[in-house]
Amino acid sequence: MPAFVYLLLPVLFWSGNYVLGRFTVSEGIDPFSISFLRWSIACLIILPFAYKKVWAERAIIVKNWPLLLLFSWLGICNYNLFLYIGLTSTSVTNAVLLNAIVPVIILITARLLLGSKTSWLQNVGILLSTIGAIEIISRGSLDTLLHLTISQGDLWIITAAISWAVYSVLIAKRPKGMSLIGFFTTTAFVGTAIQAPLFFIFGTTSLNELSAINWGTLLYMGLFASLAAFLCWNLGVQKLGAATAGQFIHLLPVFSISLSVLFLGEQLYHFHYIGIVLIFSGIFVATLLNKKLMQLKPAEQH
Repeated sequence: MPAFVYLLLPVLFWSGNYVLGRFTVSEGIDPFSISFLRWSIACLIILPFAYKKVWAERAIIVKNWPLLLLFSWLGICNYNLFLYIGLTSTSVTNAVLLNAIVPVIILITARLLLGSKTSWLQNVGILLSTIGAIEIISRGSLDTLLHLTISQGDLWIITAAISWAVYSVLIAKRPKGMSLIGFFTTTAFVGTAIQAPLFFIFGTTSLNELSAINWGTLLYMGLFASLAAFLCWNLGVQKLGAATAGQFIHLLPVFSISLSVLFLGEQLYHFHYIGIVLIFSGIFVATLLNKKLMQLKPAEQH
């Protein structure tokens, strides 16, 4: 499977989570319950397949527990919980637009923590895909952007974006000798454990109140938006790097709009098409074209 597919799938799964998460929150289910139950389901699904690997890597886990705790806190607890909290008090437009800053935060974080540098093609791709995301969210209107206001929910979304950016960059520091499934399972369980007291203290939703649709939504979140998405994302970051991976976050509004068209009967307008073309052009330039140029450089030197 091409490396970029490992980054394409998570964004598709997260787009579904975004739509379903917004719907679930609007039904009155609190963010602490959604996040904790989602990850509890993910842990139950992965455990039968991963417990032997985790046990075999227990020495690595014990040796690197502070780093694994940081990964669990940033990627499993903070990002998901903060996103759901933000969705309770901000508009979808604001939330998706603020998520579009993730690639920029990833670049800044990668430069600060790892000393990473980006090529001019990657920078061009980032610019194109950022403009595309803004075109979609603003509905092609400058007036929409000018009238966006920062609310408490927006601040939660920004904090979630920063947590995710730092998590994505630090994936390069994953403990050596630790398998991808062992790493994910360990951080998933620790991240869920961190959320447990928050769920019992601040959660207001009774499990008896959840409908069959609610449980189906949580199952999707646990299986696809958590398990499949995180495994694919971590593998994709390993293969293509955090800076390139960040570009795929711009597909979030594209997939979200597509899902809205399919399931909510919404229509596509001219600004959608312009934005989608810009986003895909940016990803093409930052990934495939940049990779091709890097391959040509050594050949030219010979």
